[in-house]
Amino acid sequence: MQLTMNPPDSDLMTYAVRMVIPMKREFGRSLNVHQFLHDLPYATEVIQEALKSKDERLRGYAAYAQTKIFGPRGSEPLPPSASGAAEALPAASAASETEISEDLRAKAIARYKSGLR
Repeated sequence: MQLTMNPPDSDLMTYAVRMVIPMKREFGRSLNVHQFLHDLPYATEVIQEALKSKDERLRGYAAYAQTKIFGPRGSEPLPPSASGAAEALPAASAASETEISEDLRAKAIARYKSGLR
């Protein structure tokens, strides 16, 4: 399957280039950036391997590339069992995030009601 890169997606290419050295050091794998940007199965394989890395930066680069390639919406993300690093958020943390966002919203409304400076 062919992946097309839009000119504004140069960030994806930057992150792919940043992955070259850590992939070579940790896994002994030579990352072909051109193939990574244009070949979806190859990119999927590289991302899955990088997500299993001990290097936090490499995992971050892989997570970024995964969201840019597969997107937060639309196309299918990597299956959680295959990625190894994808974990579902516990219900408690999701609830606390909702409470925080509601609290911030309430503060913004209070500021609006009291008047802007």
